[in-house]
Order: sequence, then C-alpha cells, then structure tokens
Amino acid sequence: MKKYLCFVLALLMVAACFAACGGDNGDDASSPASEAGSTAADESSAGSSTTYQDMLDPAIDMGGREFKLIERWFGYGKPTIDFQGEVIWQESDDGTMSNLNLAKRHVLEDVQSKYNCKVTGEMSTETAGEIRDNIIKADIMSTHEYDFCFETYYYYYSFVTDGLLTDLNTLGIDFSKPWWDQNGVEDLSVANKLYYALGDINTYDNDGTFVMLFNKDLYDEKFGEGSYKELYDLASSGNWTFDVLREKVTGFGTDNGDGVRDEADTYGLLTETANLYMHVLAAGQKTFDKDADDKLIFSLDTERTYQALDAAVDLYLNTNDVLVGNLEQYSTKYEGEDVYENTVIKAFKEGRGLFYMVGLIHLPFFRDMEDDFGILPIPKFDESQDRYYHTMSPHTASVVFVPIGAKATGEQGQQLGTLLDALGAYSKDYLTPEYYDKQLKRGDASDPDSAKMLDVIFESRTFDLGAVFGAALSDPIEMCNQLDHNLQQRIQSNKDILEMNIEDMMDKLENR
Repeated sequence: MKKYLCFVLALLMVAACFAACGGDNGDDASSPASEAGSTAADESSAGSSTTYQDMLDPAIDMGGREFKLIERWFGYGKPTIDFQGEVIWQESDDGTMSNLNLAKRHVLEDVQSKYNCKVTGEMSTETAGEIRDNIIKADIMSTHEYDFCFETYYYYYSFVTDGLLTDLNTLGIDFSKPWWDQNGVEDLSVANKLYYALGDINTYDNDGTFVMLFNKDLYDEKFGEGSYKELYDLASSGNWTFDVLREKVTGFGTDNGDGVRDEADTYGLLTETANLYMHVLAAGQKTFDKDADDKLIFSLDTERTYQALDAAVDLYLNTNDVLVGNLEQYSTKYEGEDVYENTVIKAFKEGRGLFYMVGLIHLPFFRDMEDDFGILPIPKFDESQDRYYHTMSPHTASVVFVPIGAKATGEQGQQLGTLLDALGAYSKDYLTPEYYDKQLKRGDASDPDSAKMLDVIFESRTFDLGAVFGAALSDPIEMCNQLDHNLQQRIQSNKDILEMNIEDMMDKLENR
C-alpha cells in the first residue's frame, strides 16, 4: 500500500524532533525533512536503519540530461485549495517555503546530484483542455517537449485510446516497490498495460482523496464530553457504517433563528451531489471493473449499487439535517462564485457542520478554525464488508503519465523510468513524513487518532476505471450523481451502447 506508515506515524506524532515542524521555515536549509528520512524506513522490508533510497538499484550517470515536466496548478485562484506542486513547487510571495516544499527541494536536489541530471518544469495555470492540447501539439510536431506530466486522468482518456501515452511498464520500473501505490498499479492497468501511476512521488493524489471530517466540539456538545473518541473506535473496529452516520446526522440540524432553512444554518452533514458516487464506491461497487484478462467491463448494474445509492439519496434529501452545497438554489444564488466556498466550506469552518465529506486538499484552510476537528474514513455501506473504500476526485487529483515519443523509448526511456523510481523512493524518505505532518498539525497540536485514520484511508483506496474512461462512455459516474432514485432507469437506457463502446475500446487497446 502507498502509505504504510503506522510505525513512522508513531514517531512523527510523538517524537520531540517534530515538535517544531509546523508553519513556514523561510530559507532555512536544514529542513526537518532530512531528519524525517532517517525514520522513514519500512521495517518489514528494509530494516530500521535503512532508507527507501537504499532499495534502489545503483545510481547511473545520466550525463546532465534535462527532464521536463508539466503539471496543472490545481485550485489556481481558489483560497480554499492548497496545491503546492508535484516534484516542482510554487514559492510563497514572500519567498518563504513550507516544510512540505523544503522536503520536495531536498528530494529533487538529492536525485539530481545522485544521477547527474536536471528536472525542470512548470505549474501551468491553463485549463486541463489547454494543457492537453499543448501535449498533443508537441507530439504532432515531434518536439516531445514534456518527459512526464502530473494531471488527473479524467481528461486524458483519448490519450490512451489514441496511443499517445507510454505503457509505464516499458520503462523498467519495478512497480512492486513500496513507494508506488499498489492498489493503483492493480486497478489502473487495462489490457495488461499501465498508463497512469501514483505513489509517494506525488501528494495531490492524497489531497484529492475524499474523507469524512467531523467537528469534535459539536459532537461532544450533542453526545457528551469526550464522546467523539467513539467515532475513532467505530472506525478502527470496522463498525463505522452508513447506518451509524445516518443515525448521528438525523435530528442534528438547527435553524439560526431567522426561520429560513438555508446555508447559514447548522447541519449534521455537509456534502455535494458528486459525493453520491463516493457512497457507491464505499459499498465496494464500481462503474467499470475488469475481468480475469484485465479487460474492461461495465459493473454498475447491481442490486447493491442501487441499495447504496438509494440510501444516500434518501439521506441527502433530508434538507433539515443535510446541506447539499451545490443544490440549484445555491448555484443560482452564487452564480459566478464558488458555490462550495459559500455553502459547505464556510459552514464547516464556522462550526456549523457535524460531518463534512470532502477532499483532503481543503484541510489547511480549516487549520485556524475555532473548533477542533478530526478525520474519519467514509463509512462502509454495511458491516458485511471486510474493508473501507476510498478514492480520489476524478476531476482534481494527480497521477503521473508519460507522453509517447522517442524520449520514452530505448535508453532514454530507461533513464526516465530510473528517474521516476528515484523520485518515488526519495519522496517516501523525505516528503511523505512531512505530508502527514502537514495534514495533522493544528498549530502546536498533533492528532494521532486521525493519523491512524489516514493510514486506513490511503491503504483502502480503490480506483474506478470509470473515472479514467467514463467521459468517453456515457459517464456512468455522472449517472450516480443525480439526486433522485432513477439510476436503474438511466443504466438500462444506456447499458447496450455502453457495453458496445467498451468492446470497441478494448479492441483498439489490444490491437495497438
């Protein structure tokens, strides 16, 4: 699994060497990340004094080769989204660097020195479509400007079907290494090829992962002092289910005294219609799955899918206790503005939401809120499940991919694979501990209970190929995100054409 850090977290959260890790470090060259590297070993595979970089093959001299990457600046212009870059980063206006970015600098400097190479790139403020066009243009003109990219896979399905991406398996990367997300390696392969990968090399895959936040102060006010810890116990024991969530949420909503039930009131659950799909995944279901031959199949048409979605829709229609931030009344009211910032994000920060289902990217925005909050898994649908299921937003989470071209084949391709592997291993040593610290610090306080929950969340991620190819195939994810009970009707109306298109797509991939 990607973040196998129970041992590491104990050190991170308790050891005195991390007592001063919060905030910006200015130009301090002695990054805490360098200290973190010495504790970031996986004892099960490398021994307590061995770092992940020691598991790499002997370094090769790349003769000063320059690698160029491009990544979209996720959340550009949005004050509630804290994207700091993958491998490269954006410095603050005052020239200071966060501990997270100091760790990224440490990784990059070490790798460049060790392999005699240089990595340059840009955090693009262009749209996904514009970045996509630039990559295609570079391919058509045979300039192959970008060696690798960090972007969401949702907007790049045509790159796979049109043969514009490299099968990462051809780069000589050993994807069984612990700095690669093993769930991602298994779930994202198709026709025995792997076009997208993720792991410790990037952090916005984590930031884009959806979780359940909860307000500890509100919970204690309602259920008794210190009672919020029962939620961690439920989650740890596997008994944190949708029924428990519904029970806690129902009856919690209160009016602010103006007699109007709207975004200014208090709610048991803050959410959005896109989270309906998350409840389907949390029940162990997917829109697309794979057969024994690694071929794509449509898998949404199941009784369990309908049960999980119907239960979620019923809860979301409880407007007294649940605030769905992007309902039409709010989208109209805040037209031209970010509707989520004006509804669910604002409500949670002001202490008016007991639970909030949201991506981790927003956590830094809540760090200075008055109430204390914690992190929980998204609840299972029922106790019959043997695990939780989590995933990234299809629209705003990063994976690494490599455009096809001469620089991705032969010796140059092998060098690129070596670089990506090294960036992953060094990041697991230096960057991952800082990432956990960033997400879990509340001023001078840490949250070891939420740290354990992050382990559960990251290790239970699942990747739905519907998020990769769905936009080309009637987008079954969007079929789930309608606030009604008509999913089965939508599926039956589209199933035949969907399955025919899947078959055509698999023929293209297999015959390429």
